Amino acid sequence: MSNLSFRPNVAAIVAGLAGFAFSLIWYSPLLFGDIWAAASGEAAASMPFWKLFVAPLREIISAWVLAVLIASCGITDRKGAVALGLFLWFGFYVVQLAGAVIWDGMSPVLGVVHAGDWLIKMLLMAVIVASRPKRSDRMPERSA
Repeated sequence: MSNLSFRPNVAAIVAGLAGFAFSLIWYSPLLFGDIWAAASGEAAASMPFWKLFVAPLREIISAWVLAVLIASCGITDRKGAVALGLFLWFGFYVVQLAGAVIWDGMSPVLGVVHAGDWLIKMLLMAVIVASRPKRSDRMPERSA
């Protein structure tokens, strides 16, 4: 594991912001906003404005960890990245949500809405991170 690079990269930041933008649509009235509001007892209008600035950090951190894992596993294509994203989503996020439904009283409907959001986000972020040009794919720099 000595060759791991934990440096944040532009692809992880873009992927995280894309994931957050997707969630804005997912939880809007266009898709599942009304179901989310009914199941959670909250309204989007009552959400503190500061959360819109802090919330994207979750996705950026997740995309960064995903990028590190994709690189450390030697995954070089979108198909492998999607498979890893799906595996991580199921092994961590779904299991954690199941615990919230079983032990913390989270509504199963709310759990499904959240799980769907994170499924699409993980796959989206995996594709974006895996699409980042590798050093060998980049054009060589010209010397003056």
